[in-house]
Amino acid sequence: MESDEKKPVRESAARGILKTLAKTAVAALIIWYLFRTGGDRAKDWTGRLHGLNWIWLIPAAILYAFHIFVNAWRWHLLLTIRKIPCSLFNACSLTMQSFFFSLVMPGGAIGGDVVRAGFLARALPREKVFEGVFTILMDRFTGMLGIFALALLSLPFIGRYIGAADELAGLFIWILLAGSAAGLAGAVVVFRHRWFNRFFLYRKLRELTDRFTGSMFSKMEETLDQYQNAKREIVICVLASIIGVNLVLAVVMYCVCLAFAPASEISIPAVLGAITIGNIAGLIPATPSGVGMRDYFVMTILAASAFPADPLLPTIVMTLLIIGFNLAGGLFFLFSRHPKANS
Repeated sequence: MESDEKKPVRESAARGILKTLAKTAVAALIIWYLFRTGGDRAKDWTGRLHGLNWIWLIPAAILYAFHIFVNAWRWHLLLTIRKIPCSLFNACSLTMQSFFFSLVMPGGAIGGDVVRAGFLARALPREKVFEGVFTILMDRFTGMLGIFALALLSLPFIGRYIGAADELAGLFIWILLAGSAAGLAGAVVVFRHRWFNRFFLYRKLRELTDRFTGSMFSKMEETLDQYQNAKREIVICVLASIIGVNLVLAVVMYCVCLAFAPASEISIPAVLGAITIGNIAGLIPATPSGVGMRDYFVMTILAASAFPADPLLPTIVMTLLIIGFNLAGGLFFLFSRHPKANS
């Protein structure tokens, strides 16, 4: 007879598997929809790959690897601020592993963060683990600030493409942009939470937000309190997110587009808007690593910009590139040394 201790663990594992399968099904459904709505052009998309200028995929892959390195460097900087020992190599390895587990674990990016938290839990003294986990939360926070800021900064250049998209897609894009603005406004409030805490309404809203987010708002307040004397480094992390991560991803997407069309026929603002809006949609934990969610918005904005080739093609190639790097992160997990737990 199954013990009482093992039963909840088995049930939790079963729920996790079901969530992963459900998210994979949602991603597959969206991709299927994109193929179905591509018309006659999408039916022979494999044949169109024969005309692909593969040389552009080399800089795309190199730059994608560089964006992962910047992600790792940003987290390493946050660890250094808190005097938590972790080499840059280990930070890169753990970042690659987190990319892998964000693809295969329930919870998306949060599932990948569990891997980094697990490493810190094993490698650090018990009294430093909580502080180490907060660096992951801060890394996630500065990353989201970067992509939200870039989305709003690029709005004057991509507004016409949003207007040219179909009505439903345009509505979704505006909702994502409104969410980005709300996220930045929330960040300002969190940074100034000590001042706002004097107001009754703020305290009530914080309680309500915590109730629906698992105390995430209060956790962010506690995290920021630990970085009060490192404002310059926080600004550097946000700038790294804007330039070294999200703008670099836009260049990656541009290189992928160059594999299908000449530079004179590609709108750089449209490419920037497509990958930025797509990545914001990818933050929604409805599919593994944002696959499907990202593709829908990337293809929509490229199509609205009158991309000369089938916009499905660079969209799918970009997704294959992302999945390829995520799967490569599994190799880092297999061949990395896993520290034993410290007391």
